[in-house]
Parts: sequence; C-alpha cells; structure tokens
Amino acid sequence: MALNAKKTTILAAALAGVLAMAAVFAGTDVGQAAEDFTLQPVQGGQPVSLLKNEGKPTLLFFWATWCPPCKREIPDLKRIHEEYAKKGLRMLGVALNFRESREDVVRFQQEQQLPYTVLWDVNNKIATEYGVEGIPTVILLDGKGVIRYRGHQMTEEFTKLLESYTAGQKG
Repeated sequence: MALNAKKTTILAAALAGVLAMAAVFAGTDVGQAAEDFTLQPVQGGQPVSLLKNEGKPTLLFFWATWCPPCKREIPDLKRIHEEYAKKGLRMLGVALNFRESREDVVRFQQEQQLPYTVLWDVNNKIATEYGVEGIPTVILLDGKGVIRYRGHQMTEEFTKLLESYTAGQKG
C-alpha cells in the first residue's frame, strides 16, 4: 500500500510539473493569444508593451549580438521594416541578456542602424516565458495579438502570413 501511495505522489508531482510548464508556455504557440509583457527599450525611454499595438500586426524576434544566424537576419529585418512598417507592422527585437551587456546591444544597434525597437530582456524572463530554446526566434502576431507564426527563420510561409496580415493596414 505504501508503494502505491509513493507512486501516486510521484505521479501527482510529475503531473503538477507538467501543468506548471504548460501554464508558463501558455500563450506562446501558434494559434494562441500572445501573453503580454512590458520591457524597457535598450536605449532607454518609455517601457514598451507587446499587446499595446493598436490593432497592428507585430513581428517579435528574440536575438543576441553574438549570434551569427541573428546577424544574417539583419538585412532581411531592415527590408521588412522598410516595406511593412508603412503598412502598419510593428517590429520588436528582444535582446537576450546572455554573454553581452546592455551597452553591447546599444552599440550594436547604433553600428547596424537598426530601425526598429530593440528591447532588453534583462533577466531573460520573457525569453523563458516564451519558451525560446534557440535564437533567432521569430514570432508573428496578427492585429488581435494571436500568434500566427513561430520559427527560427523567416520562411516562405512567414512571408505569406506577413503579407496577409499587413494587407490593407496603414502605418
């Protein structure tokens, strides 16, 4: 009897752990409403809320200055900003606080002339809440804050979704 009680306790603890992880990652997968967060821009200024987007689609991406694939995405991100910001797309880069300082990110943003908002995830709390396991991680939200794309690169599927969610939008 004690063995069964012990197994039940272990099973209950494991289930509680799974449910806790599901709660942490709720609102981070395709088809789900994104979980809101507020972060400080890396260069200072007013805090930025993810879901205060006034009905505009949002491109959210997690990255770091030392990440080669992230650096390769910069020309595409600049092009997307140039083409789609005027169609109402809001772009938020979330810089991870790992192996670099806030000052490193500010310097990089200035050197690369990044035209979009760069936020500082000081404790990597948002990256953890969003289940970011590799960078870059690209997330596209529609104007209602629902996640429509999640991946590590901007694929043809991403481009089609970006087109559909910015069609008819005005900057």
